[in-house]
Amino acid sequence: MFTVKKYLSLRSSVDLLSRFFVFLCIFSLSGLSAQTNQVLAENMVIVVNDNDPDSLAIGKYYAQQRGVPESRIVPLNMPTEETITVTQYVERVANPLLNELLDREWVKGVKDGAKDHFGRERLAVSIHNISYVVLIKGVPLRIANDATLLEEGTDKLPKQFRVNNGSVDGELALLLAPPSTSMTALIPNPYFGKSSISSTDANRILRVSRLDGPSKANVIQVIDRTLEAEQTGLMGRGYIDTGGPHEKGDAWIRAAGEMVEAAYFDTDFETTKRAMDYRDRLDAPAIYMGWYRPRAQAQWLAPKWSVPAGAIGFHLHSFSGTSLRTTKTWLGALVAQGYCATVGNVYEPYLEYTHRPQVLLAHLMSGGNFGEAVAVSMPALSWQSVALGDPLYRPFKVSLQDQLTQSQDSNFAAYASIRESNRLLATEGSDAAIAFARSKFLKQPSLALAYRLAQLYAGAGREREGGEALKIIRYISKFSVDEFVLVQKIANFLHKYDESPLALRLYQSILEERDLDKRLKISLYEGGAPVALACGEATLASRWQLEARTLKTPPTPNPAKKK
Repeated sequence: MFTVKKYLSLRSSVDLLSRFFVFLCIFSLSGLSAQTNQVLAENMVIVVNDNDPDSLAIGKYYAQQRGVPESRIVPLNMPTEETITVTQYVERVANPLLNELLDREWVKGVKDGAKDHFGRERLAVSIHNISYVVLIKGVPLRIANDATLLEEGTDKLPKQFRVNNGSVDGELALLLAPPSTSMTALIPNPYFGKSSISSTDANRILRVSRLDGPSKANVIQVIDRTLEAEQTGLMGRGYIDTGGPHEKGDAWIRAAGEMVEAAYFDTDFETTKRAMDYRDRLDAPAIYMGWYRPRAQAQWLAPKWSVPAGAIGFHLHSFSGTSLRTTKTWLGALVAQGYCATVGNVYEPYLEYTHRPQVLLAHLMSGGNFGEAVAVSMPALSWQSVALGDPLYRPFKVSLQDQLTQSQDSNFAAYASIRESNRLLATEGSDAAIAFARSKFLKQPSLALAYRLAQLYAGAGREREGGEALKIIRYISKFSVDEFVLVQKIANFLHKYDESPLALRLYQSILEERDLDKRLKISLYEGGAPVALACGEATLASRWQLEARTLKTPPTPNPAKKK
């Protein structure tokens, strides 16, 4: 049973580890990084819901794509609801899966003589070589609390831990744990922050991840785009959104952002209390880390947003994964947008017992796979966490140098060039960075690369040359929604360096778009007004200023609606 002593011990270890996360990226778990993905695939277990046709179809597709033998697919007669009772979990998920693993001899063990307090069959001893357990869409997500099943002595726990609710994933991680292991409260994760663990612990823990989402098509897309990213390497920008309610969470996300920058990704930070939205750059969001909004909003719900293959997304919120069948939750929205790796919570986890984003990202950036990264970044099992993504996924399998020579046909190849120009700026200086960015721009012109080249020129005191590079925009008549703020930034650069007529045309072009977000409209009107004035368009400037004020004015209450 989870005791007060274990609770205090875990809390102390969490505080200590949070100070030393940055070094975890050099570690690998039990030598697994040295094994090939094929070996890991052959030792994987894929669990599907026999009552959900999509579940079996997705499971088979994933097995085919990853070279997992179809015999490693385990169909179970499970409920189709996302939320199930403790009894349903025990009788329809845990016990059947345990017996399947034993019958197929993927686990060797001796059953305990009796079922535990919850009705679970338990193993007195066990040995296994299962790499990962992958739960497929259709497998229940979370277990509802049952106060009638709380064991004697749980009244000594802090009130918030006197629960047996949690994620199915977090409970299945302890399927092979000793008979005394409780479902109440949480259990320290032996993998958390470790370079290796004892063979005893390894044989008692299953590492679980999930391929799930709002639709079958979303999940198939995750599988396909994960494999695509492993061929091309992750390309795009970093978006880091702090300003949450607790400094500790901000520090975690800020540390993750510093790693993204240190890897030379072009990175934007939002450090105020407002969330990133349509007023920010949205192009090529390869890595997103943020918090603390209860629901996905703005661009996260957009029907079309160009997310790079293999994108990593993280939004820290207590209820980010209460359902995966809707885009109202963060995990559902991220998967629907095309993100391939994300983590979250099904019930309130409390900040200390959530995934550490900086540890997760550090392990991935060191070349590790998603399954390992999840294991080292989660402090607790039998709790609220869920991880969505292919456990074999290695977003940094392809180096930046290989991207520059092998992946130039990608739609996001310009962002690899931007990353290399950032590296050259840091290591060799502005001349080398400009020369490289200019050579790539001449071969494959793009707005993002043009803007970065202009910034590099400006940083070297060569603003005019930067303005010339940006004039490529004259030949583009239509922009996508994810480019609007990038175009606005280009317009502002041109205006600053005496190209106001072209800047004004850009503002007018975007403002002609239909269904612009209200906050973006205000930003465009306010940004465009001084540009219009500089071009002698005083009437237009005044109109845009008025439009901005009108949009910012709160609507007048309608007394009739109160009656």
